[in-house]
Parts: sequence; C-alpha cells; structure tokens
Amino acid sequence: MARDLTTILAELKAGKHPRVALVFGDDLQTQETCRAIVNTLVPESDRGFNLERLDARTVPWDRIESSLMTPPFFPGTKVIWVENAPYFFSRDQKGELGEKVLELWREGKRDEAAKLLGDLLVVEGWTQERWEQLDAASTAAILELLEADDGAERADAEAVISHAKSKAIELTGRAGMENHRLGELLDRGLPQWDFLLLTALQVDRRTKLFKRFEELGAALFLGLERDRYGKVSRESLIEFINRRIKQTGKTLEPAAREMIATRAGDDLRTLNQELEKLVLYCGERPTIGAKDVDMILLDQGEGWIFDLTRAMGERNALAALAQLARLTGQGEHPLKLLGTIAGEVRRLLAARQLLDGELRGRWRRGMSYQQFQQIGAPPLTRNPYGDYMNFQRAEQFSLTELRAHMERIFDADLRLKSSGSQPRLVMEQLILSMCLGGQRRNPLNLGRAHL
Repeated sequence: MARDLTTILAELKAGKHPRVALVFGDDLQTQETCRAIVNTLVPESDRGFNLERLDARTVPWDRIESSLMTPPFFPGTKVIWVENAPYFFSRDQKGELGEKVLELWREGKRDEAAKLLGDLLVVEGWTQERWEQLDAASTAAILELLEADDGAERADAEAVISHAKSKAIELTGRAGMENHRLGELLDRGLPQWDFLLLTALQVDRRTKLFKRFEELGAALFLGLERDRYGKVSRESLIEFINRRIKQTGKTLEPAAREMIATRAGDDLRTLNQELEKLVLYCGERPTIGAKDVDMILLDQGEGWIFDLTRAMGERNALAALAQLARLTGQGEHPLKLLGTIAGEVRRLLAARQLLDGELRGRWRRGMSYQQFQQIGAPPLTRNPYGDYMNFQRAEQFSLTELRAHMERIFDADLRLKSSGSQPRLVMEQLILSMCLGGQRRNPLNLGRAHL
C-alpha cells in the first residue's frame, strides 16, 4: 500500500506494473494522477481510439467488460478509465457514504450527491421498486440512513432526495455482484493490450476485492492525513500549499502561509484554484505576502473570525473595525458574527483558566506548536492547532477582562434583537469596548446612550 506516483509511472514505463490500478482519495490529486497515467500509456494522437472514459454509475459492468475484451484500434496499450467505481463499498461503510452524500451536496455537486445516494441505497439493499414508490416511511428511512438529525442536515438530505428523484436515479444493475465479477477478471487476467484504471469516491479497505488490489500493488491512495475528528492535519495542508507554490517558482512569506492554512477548507480543488488566482495576482513578484493573501484568497475555513479575533486580541481597534466592515460588506449577519465572537471568547476564557491553573508552569510564552503538543494540555476543541492559537491569544487577557467581555456580548445580543438599535453600531461598540480595555465611553463617542 505504500505506493507513490513516481514509482508507479516508472513501473508502467518499464512494463512492470500490473495492468490495473485503483486510485482513490482527494478528487484533485486523483484526477491529476489518472491523467499522468494516461499520458504515460497512451500517446495523445491515439487517445481518440485507445482511451475510453466510462462512469460506472451509469455504465453496466457488461459494457465495461466488453470494452476490455475488444482490441484497440491502434497498436499499443488501450486504457479503460472507469470513474466512480462502486465495487468497493460495503454495508459497514454506510455512515461514511451518508456523510459524503451531504458533503457533496453542500459543495454544490448535486448530481454527484444524487448518484452516491443511489450507491448507498444499493448497499442498503433497496430495490428499484421501493425507490420509485417512495413514501413518507421510506423517506424517513433515508433520512435516518443519512443521519440527518438537526434542521440543517435534514433540509440538505431532503433536497438530495428530491434532486435524485428528479434525475430518475436507477438502482437496477448497479454494484450488486459486479465486484465479484471484477474479482474473477483479476483471476483470469486482462488481455495483453488492456490497462484498467479505476477511481472511487469511497473505498472500504476491509473488502476482499480491495485487499486483492492491495496484494497486486495496484491500489494508490491520494489524500491528506486527517486527525481522529476527520479534519485535515495542519502538516499535510502546509505540505500541499508549499508544493503548489513551489511549482510556480514563487516563495511564501511565513505570515502568508499561515493565513492560507487558516482560510483553507478540506476541498483541495477549491484551494488549488485560489492559489492559482493568488499567483496570477502577484504577477512577476517572486514573493507572496500576507497582504496578497488577504486581498485575494477566499475564506473556505472560516478563518475570517481568526482575522477579526486576532485584531481584537492585539487590541488593534482600527484593524478589528476594518475586519468588521469587510465581513458585513460581504453579507455576514451581525448575529452570526456575534455568535462566533461569543464562542471564541468562551474558548479564550477556558484557555485562560487553564493557563492560570492546570498549565501554570508548563505553558511558556512564545513556545512552538511542537512544544505545545508535549505539555499535555486538555483539548478545548477538535483542532489541536486551533487550541494552540487559543492559548496564545488567551495570554493577552485576564480572567476579569474575559468575563467582562462575556457580559458585553450578552448586552450586544439583547440590543441586536431589540428594535431601534443599529446593528453595525452595536457591533462597533462591542469591538471598541473589548479593544480599549472596557471603557464605557471612548474617543469616538459610541457609548451606550448613542445606541
């Protein structure tokens, strides 16, 4: 399983690699790797006849197998690229598949979400008849399958179901025993002219079929390492960012790298597009700075709150007000901003209590993230690096100040929900009071009486 693309391409050129490969993991890296394999095996001039790209969700296995048995039009290797292969799913993977369905839907990949829902229903044993006669009870069963518990998840799940119905998703002939037939094909061996290239959204590594690919050295996982909560690890994200920027011949200022990592989400394709925009914006300049990132990079990871709270933690009122103006200008609702600030202050309060108590003597100002990992700090969130940043920011405040901030947030919440108050001014007063040490009246005269 310890495979890498460089080794596989070298084996392909030397004719030492099995005539089959399963590539799975991150979509961006999967697509790039598959294109590299195709470029290695099939000259561009021959791809009109010696390359077939099929979607396993809509193309039955009989059609795929027929293509494999048909010799190529031109001499050389014929590549059958089968995308979205459902042959590696299992019932034990239902939870992961359900999460992926909703994830695809939220990313705007509606057709992909609907198709994966069909795969999930097949794994669950649904028939075409049951799907076509969908009633309230069956819909409830799908919602339970997707683990759509709260209001937002339920709304997304119902939207996926509706979209799948509108697309007339077919369950007949999908997956089923086709994985067994693929196993039989591996036992027999592919024709000498073939190379079967498979990609899959989800793979259960415990299945017998996957283990067969693993034994052949034909399974290649492409993805970033994640922590136990499923979040992309900071180290993997930084490595991806560094690699992409290095390919452009530019360098990153440390502060710019941190900002990109903070704003990045889990979708590497979107992150890659943002990095390309960033490089184009910098033009001929060899170095990308923090100001460039702030100007160009869209926030995919809600790093905006880090920008705002960082300015507040530094007691930089002007910078914090500028961030507030940017966020409200982008349409962020004041109550959403207030709720996120409240959550941040609660985390700072918890961190400050630990610094004054359990971690007294262990925490040192300016310690690195690696050193922080060794002191055994109790977790504040699901993100260890986020906890490290919380402790750093908590150093800037006393317990008394943070408790006073919570009172100000409660007061701002009441004002935002009452009539007659101007939301922008309420938020500005809150930020100023937090940055300027809790003065009830400040040089800008944005006191309680003015709201």
